[in-house]
Amino acid sequence: MKKKNSIVLLFLMILVSACNGGPGKITVGYVQINEDVVLNVAKEGVFEALADSGFIVGETIKLIDNNAQGDLSMIITILQSLQARGVDLIITNSTPCMVAAAQLISDIPVVFTVTFGPSQMGLKTVPDNIYGFYDPLDSKNFADMLLEILPRTKRIGIPYNNAEPNASYSAEKFSKEFESRGIEVVKSALSSVNDIVMVGQNLLAQKIDALIVTADNTVYSGLNALSKIAGEANVPLFVSDPLQAEKGAAVGMGVNYRQWGYLSGLKAVEILRGRTPAKRIEAIEGTDFVINEKACMDQMLFVPPAIKGKARLIAD
Repeated sequence: MKKKNSIVLLFLMILVSACNGGPGKITVGYVQINEDVVLNVAKEGVFEALADSGFIVGETIKLIDNNAQGDLSMIITILQSLQARGVDLIITNSTPCMVAAAQLISDIPVVFTVTFGPSQMGLKTVPDNIYGFYDPLDSKNFADMLLEILPRTKRIGIPYNNAEPNASYSAEKFSKEFESRGIEVVKSALSSVNDIVMVGQNLLAQKIDALIVTADNTVYSGLNALSKIAGEANVPLFVSDPLQAEKGAAVGMGVNYRQWGYLSGLKAVEILRGRTPAKRIEAIEGTDFVINEKACMDQMLFVPPAIKGKARLIAD
């Protein structure tokens, strides 16, 4: 009897391996909204966590790597393809990818990173197969920081893509935070990266004291162009994703993306080991503060030494 059971178990193991793309390999589907150096940092964190636990791409994991190239409709197509191929796990990077997966995928575990939480995005029900860490978006801390640097701020401008749920949510949350402090907020919507210069110039023409970009994949894709015209207008550019300061924003404050990816990757490890994470969905903690000294100079922003001493400084 034991021998018979062993043969059946061996047959099942071979069958699962064949379905998953090779002996001993687990198939993982990955989807990211666009090609972005900052999102790639989180991606590296995810797969670093997997590798540290023995789940190595090309050895124990077969990876189906997808990028929607900024096309929101492509995310749905990618997820449907991964579902049809019967992958063992799906990892999403960015809010639009998480939202689409929560709405479409119910029979495959999904781990998300670099996103707002399902409830923040207005999802009334969240499938039991969704796991990950989300950004609670500390708009209060961000506003405190900006006003400590620019205490005379009267008006700020926020460009955002209203087709991205994350961008609309963050623009609204930041608007309420600054308006509660008596600061006028001028928002301007755009639909593609090609609109960034026009929208940026429109905001700058309205005599704003600072430009703010927060959790917007489209605007971040063209941040170099936005930082250039901000410098020409001597208006500082602040971002809520600290690594975006490397693209020319003067100041960035927000979540550490590598840590974010790594923590999400650890949830993937638990699932691949057959365990259910104690907490399916968690807010990530901690804040990074980055100052781009060259951008500050280009945008005529003086940061007091006491504040600069709290930040990680980059030269460009």
